Amino acid sequence: MTDLLERPAPPAPAPVRGGRHRRVEPARRPVDGLRPEWVALASAALGLLSLAPVTPWLRAVLLTVFVLTGPGLAVVLWMRLPVAAAVALVQATGMAVMAGATVTVTWAGAWLPVPLLLTLAAAVAGSAVLCALRRPRPPLRLPAALAPRRWRLSAPYAWIVAALCLWAVALPGMAAAPESPLGLLVTGTGPVLVLVGAVLAVVFVAALRAGALVAAAAAVGAAILVLRLTATLITDLPMYAWTYKHLGIVDYLLTHRVLPPSGVDVYREWPAFFTAFAWFSDITSVDPTAVAHWFAPVVHVVLVVVVGSLAAMLGLDRRAVLTAVMLFELANWVAQDYFAPQAFAFVLGLGVIVALLASRADRRAAWLAFLLFAALVPTHQLTPFWIFGVVVALAVTRQIRPSWIVIPYAAVLFGYLYPRRYIVFEHGGLSSLNPLANGAGNVEYAGSLAKMITSVVCRGLSATIMLAAVVAAVVWWRRKRPVAVPVILAFSSFVLLGLSSYGGEAVFRVYLYALPGCAVLIAPLLVAAITARHAHHLAAVALALIAAAGLQGYYGTWYLNMARPSELALLNNVVDGARPPATIWSLHSAGMPTRGTAAWVDLAAHDDSFDTPITERWPGFLDGFPDAGQFAQVTEKAATTAGETYFVFTDDAKAAFDYFGYAAPETVDRFENIFATSPVWCVRLQDETTTVYRYQAGGCRS
Repeated sequence: MTDLLERPAPPAPAPVRGGRHRRVEPARRPVDGLRPEWVALASAALGLLSLAPVTPWLRAVLLTVFVLTGPGLAVVLWMRLPVAAAVALVQATGMAVMAGATVTVTWAGAWLPVPLLLTLAAAVAGSAVLCALRRPRPPLRLPAALAPRRWRLSAPYAWIVAALCLWAVALPGMAAAPESPLGLLVTGTGPVLVLVGAVLAVVFVAALRAGALVAAAAAVGAAILVLRLTATLITDLPMYAWTYKHLGIVDYLLTHRVLPPSGVDVYREWPAFFTAFAWFSDITSVDPTAVAHWFAPVVHVVLVVVVGSLAAMLGLDRRAVLTAVMLFELANWVAQDYFAPQAFAFVLGLGVIVALLASRADRRAAWLAFLLFAALVPTHQLTPFWIFGVVVALAVTRQIRPSWIVIPYAAVLFGYLYPRRYIVFEHGGLSSLNPLANGAGNVEYAGSLAKMITSVVCRGLSATIMLAAVVAAVVWWRRKRPVAVPVILAFSSFVLLGLSSYGGEAVFRVYLYALPGCAVLIAPLLVAAITARHAHHLAAVALALIAAAGLQGYYGTWYLNMARPSELALLNNVVDGARPPATIWSLHSAGMPTRGTAAWVDLAAHDDSFDTPITERWPGFLDGFPDAGQFAQVTEKAATTAGETYFVFTDDAKAAFDYFGYAAPETVDRFENIFATSPVWCVRLQDETTTVYRYQAGGCRS
């Protein structure tokens, strides 16, 4: 990997035979390979082609390639970076430019998507031409392992193809699988996911042990397909009800060409992710919902590259780099890869760290790191604080210099935060300084047996990874390997638990942020086990178990987090006929893909909590449910609330109540029956999974 940009040495001339006056043929000049400047020019051309009158999906692919290559190459061409860093920074820089440029023009009140794209493409082309004239770069060269003369079929490839074929055959059975409280892995053809994941883990170990690094990399790619693309292929819509809150902001930007009014969620104050994808959809004409549906597998491809580059910059060899990447993918059960600022910001944050490490080779990379951080700050509320903590720790331990580098980072972070401090505290910022309380999660009930099983699996996997990282750190230290940077990456995020619960999600973000550093620490030990005479069997079993546990964590709440087209259409129909102010209550967010359009955001502008589930809005609502006067309370509240009031019952909410231990399904049915027989709660809309009641004080016939 690290020889991608090395200039190939010309072949030595053959010895000349014959007399001293024999004519010698002049040595042929080697044909130059593909030059980075040409790649940048081609990327700029692809960006322009995304404006062509072709199918929207083709335009989306062209624009994606441009974003992930063009702007980054335009910057990296002027630096002398290790290739491991350059590969990651090209992609991270492109994403940062996309976010930073779009949010800047939006703040300026100049929503001009096409002129912005033309400007970016021209800048990329100009940088490439200028670099070619003034500082030509050596041509690109494929790694020796990828040379055609080394291409040969071997057993690992056959196993990978067989596993992918089995997975493809099983996909229809997963799409039609009946619901199970244990998630996708125990119903229909879902168990095939576990089998295929285990096979790929074993193939990876076998390939790595045999020194077949390309086959090992192919196993990593196959793992991404199986673990992350499955959800996209067997569903019609993006997962998770909260995904649609992000889609609503994007749709609002596309509809009104401005940001929503202040106070609509917390997203309005950290808008760079939303402006980026509103611009993307405006250019390509691809519906934001479709973009969100494919977001997770694409972002995982980028994450793998960035994590691999981070591992290489920390001194790991190629086998250890591949192992770190595979471990990161298999152990990442947190499911923070959906269409949200968190996934986007995670890539930018890791890019900042890679750039700071690369500044040891070229000091200009430190400026690039700062620019990436500046784009990160208006993208997400939490990730910049973790990255700032990492920067401070690296400066204090003298891993990066100069130490005053923390000053501009602090100025940008806290300068951006100060005028928005009221939003932070309103949404739980610094809600508790108790790390134990902040790490307790966002569910107070023990829940059903299925929930307890999934929780034990997730906690067990997380604890195993963290303990293994601690052991690995000790081994690194005893062997006198530079351990400061990976230790900081692995354990610095725990400081966040002392500041806020982040809505009960802080513990999940801590594990997500820690995972790259943990993978880097563990990878050399795992490679040693794989290459040992007997321990490779244990290594294969360990990776297979990690894959199974990660899959259960990722798909364990599958049926609670699905969104169905009928649900989305029905709820959007309710909102399209509602006028602000309006109130939409529900028992739980499951089966409630709300706020997916600009119309929802318009209602939220009048009351940000208008669609908050009633169990979150009214503490103690579940005490004695449903026989402690809950229906009377809801009706009284509806009678005194301005505007229309709706109450939505979904089958998914009933399943969620059972899963989390709130109430049995028959108890929820009893509560709904009270609405069904009430003269003032009238059925507004209904389908096979959802019923919407509207409060009408004059009765259903009025």
